[in-house]
Amino acid sequence: MEISEVKVRNEFFVSALFVESTITDYLSEKLNISDSINSEFLGNHQAALSFSQKIDALLDSVNFSIIDKSKISVFREIYLEFMQNKEASTLEESFTSADSNDDFLLILYPQNDYLPREEKLINASYQLIGEVSELVADQTQKPEVKMPRRNRFFNLDNLKVGKFATLFSFLLIS
Repeated sequence: MEISEVKVRNEFFVSALFVESTITDYLSEKLNISDSINSEFLGNHQAALSFSQKIDALLDSVNFSIIDKSKISVFREIYLEFMQNKEASTLEESFTSADSNDDFLLILYPQNDYLPREEKLINASYQLIGEVSELVADQTQKPEVKMPRRNRFFNLDNLKVGKFATLFSFLLIS
């Protein structure tokens, strides 16, 4: 897998950490749980909610538009596909869902026709990461960190990513 493909996968993982943490904080506030880390329901215990279940809880408790729900659901599905397909040799091979998440990405975030499909997927993935991080932060009223995004194929002055991105991105890039 090329470096840019590895980076987008890592960005999904970092963003998923932010999204999960933000949802956990949000749910702990709503459920009046003071110590979410040690909570059997929200913490790091075997009986705790999974990432996917926390996404479902957020989607059920917040009034998102249909398209925003779709973005968050596809984000979750792509994250899970990346987890299941760690050995895929290309980014496109990571997309194995019958739901065609890769095609959904390219419909949602159209790219220039001259780009190869892998580059289109990378660009669209970054756009999805930014939008989902922003949606979750906005709807849960949690602050975000803006990180400048350097990408030669599309122009995003600032891509919003979660509070964990700045903490862990130095580990993932090296």
